[in-house]
Order: sequence, then C-alpha cells, then structure tokens
Amino acid sequence: MRKIPLFNMIKVLIIAAVAILVGLFALNLFNIKLVRESEIGVSGVLTEIKLISQLDTVEMYFNEILDYREAIKINNFQIPFTEKSFIFVIKAKVQSGIDLASLAEEDIQIVDKKITLNVNKAKITSKEILEYSAYDEKDGLFNRVSNEDTFKTLNEFRVRLDKQAIDSGILVKAEDNAKLVLESLLSFMGFEEIIIVFGK
Repeated sequence: MRKIPLFNMIKVLIIAAVAILVGLFALNLFNIKLVRESEIGVSGVLTEIKLISQLDTVEMYFNEILDYREAIKINNFQIPFTEKSFIFVIKAKVQSGIDLASLAEEDIQIVDKKITLNVNKAKITSKEILEYSAYDEKDGLFNRVSNEDTFKTLNEFRVRLDKQAIDSGILVKAEDNAKLVLESLLSFMGFEEIIIVFGK
C-alpha cells in the first residue's frame, strides 16, 4: 500500500483552508449572506392549533340567594293559607372559551413572518350548579313545598345564568385570554407579527 508523504498531506490541508477562506471573503465582498430559514406552512399551523381544540380560558363562579314564594290564586285573589316559601342558596360555575375545531385553512393567512388568524367568537361552553341548599321552608296549609319547586327554581336559575355571566364580561375575558394563548403558541412557532380576529 502506497503511503502519502506527510509533506503532501500538509500541503493539501493548507490549500483546502485557503479555498474556504477565499470563499468566505467572496461572500462578504458581494454582500451575500448565508441565512438558515424555515418556512411554516398553513397546514402545519392548522394542525398545531387544532391540537388545542376546545380552548376554555375563563371560569366564573356565582353565588346567589333566591327568595322563592308561591301561592294559589283565583282571579288574582290569593287563597288564604296557601302561600309557601323558602330561601334557596345556589353556587354555580360557568366556563367560556373558543372552539378551534372548525378552523379551516382559509382562516389562516401567512405572509413571511406575519400570520392572521380568523377564529370563532367566544361562547359559553359549560355551566354547572355545584351545590344548592334550601333554608327557612314554610308550607302553606294547602300548598306544601315539594321537589318540583326545587327543580323549577334550579331551571329558572340556569336560564338566567348565561345572561349573568355575559353581563359580567365572561366573553370578553375569554377572548382576551384566548388571544394570549394563541399569540404565545404562534410566537413559539416563529411568527413575529400575529393578528387574531374574532369574527366567525
């Protein structure tokens, strides 16, 4: 086996080093920059966002005291000894967020490092009565407090609960928090300008 002389090996290494230096100098001379750039496609962004799916961002708790009264009437005349009443204490939880499952590729626009995302408006995603208790029950002589009265009161409270939560600003807070979550995710993915539109 023929051996390469040490001198020839050193000469080859020196020539290679000089060639690299000359190449780098030429790049600087013509103001050519080597930039490593990664491109994020719409499909990839859509997949990442849909992993979140239902994004619940706000929980509100409500405590309410209801004074329930009912009496039997005939032609607006209350029959004596028929009035019944109780005090109802209810604790409930309402959640709000945005649904990302319906997001489509046309809802995402990407230009260089800028992304515009058109998502659903926030909505109430769940409401739950955590606990309730009845106090100070008073039966009418011919009209007693029943389980049906409890169910009726709870249903009336559920109907009002949506409006209470909305009036308390739950939808606005949900959109604000969803925007922060999405901005954080998209910034991590490399986007520098992020626009979130709640319009669907």
